[in-house]
Amino acid sequence: MEISPKAFQELLALVDSLRREIDELKKENLVLKERIHELEHPKNSGNSSIPPSKDDNRIKRNQSLRAGTGKKSGGQPGHKGHTLEMVATPDEIIHHKPSVCKSCGRALSGLASTVCEARQVVEIPPIQPIHVEHRRHSTVCTCGCLNRANFPERVKSPIQYGETVESLVTYLSVGQYIPYNRIVSMLSGLFHIPLSEGSVSNIINRFANRAKPFYEQIRKEIEASAVVGADETGARMNGEKWWFWTWQNNQGTYTTASRNRAFATVDANFPEGFPKAVLVSDRYGAHLKTEAYAHQLCISHLFRDLNYLIELTGAKALKRVKELLRQAVFLKSQLRPVDYQQPNPVRSYIRRETLKVLLGDHCNEHRKVRSLMKALSRSKNHIFEFLYHEHVQPDNNASERAIRNVKVKQKVSTMFKSELGIANYAIIRSVFDTCAKRNIPALHACKIINQYPE
Repeated sequence: MEISPKAFQELLALVDSLRREIDELKKENLVLKERIHELEHPKNSGNSSIPPSKDDNRIKRNQSLRAGTGKKSGGQPGHKGHTLEMVATPDEIIHHKPSVCKSCGRALSGLASTVCEARQVVEIPPIQPIHVEHRRHSTVCTCGCLNRANFPERVKSPIQYGETVESLVTYLSVGQYIPYNRIVSMLSGLFHIPLSEGSVSNIINRFANRAKPFYEQIRKEIEASAVVGADETGARMNGEKWWFWTWQNNQGTYTTASRNRAFATVDANFPEGFPKAVLVSDRYGAHLKTEAYAHQLCISHLFRDLNYLIELTGAKALKRVKELLRQAVFLKSQLRPVDYQQPNPVRSYIRRETLKVLLGDHCNEHRKVRSLMKALSRSKNHIFEFLYHEHVQPDNNASERAIRNVKVKQKVSTMFKSELGIANYAIIRSVFDTCAKRNIPALHACKIINQYPE
């Protein structure tokens, strides 16, 4: 059967159209396969910065980022234990004497007895508030002048709560994350102190005002320190998204609340940056943009990023980078204080090999692998600073611990209700965490601060 030229041309056009459609479907199929592969390897707390609470299924113990120590679980030799011990002079002694003989049944009253054993019970007496009345006296001098004594500066109302009550309220709210209504219930039930939620709010406002000089002093000390860790996390304020930022070292923690996660928050709190410090952070741009003597990326964050992409792609380059980072962390544990400023061939090797991998050709790798390699190449000078500074750690775990209390507060007390409340929490929490690092109990700090004027 002969085909007309017109029909032949139409057939060629159809074949060409089908070929183009097949090519497009093949490309779409590759994209869909890649997407399915990514979905089969989801991010979790073991391979990303996702918190464990959002894991679909908890990761297995053997996938922890921690390396084994070879030690048995439980208390280690030399660990100081805590045992409830009897006191030498008890507050009350109750004697228990036998009344009749268990053999013959005779009465034992009037016979001498000896203490054969003693046991103690630790008890709390009933708690009742005390009311301290301040009475102002007046005296008429012989010259006829009427003189009136002054009340103490802190005694301003006919009836008010004392420093101990205000310290306890602040500690329960910020130190123990307890909501206002439960503080009211607790003080009423345990201490027989009538209190309203408005009074709780006023007490915390007053304490935050008194704590502001200490808060500013913490900021100045952090700004002048040699090592600073930084982190941030989201929070809810009356339904709006806010952010808590923290900067900390081993002596202090400075936390602030902000409407944004931009560099403007860093600039508002530390306009000069950290000219003397190595700033440890994750790869978030606002922290890397901060002026500092040097920057250190959190190696734990890098391990999680590498774990995810290794699970997703199996890229050999990523496995090599991960192994080099592990060698660097191990080397850190072996360095002595005198080793940091001296040439070290192992350190040089690790740095050289890592740069070789990062700057290599990754054009055939998965797009996410290329993206990570490109990002690490830009930050190549921030990966191994911890091998050159004795007090710089390879991770930012201390900053994550410093900011984690925000999440605990929200889980226990739900969201913050006002800008003043969220700012007060940042101020007071900074003081509490700084005191904890200096072995000062939070309640003791409350009593000291409550002695200062607003």
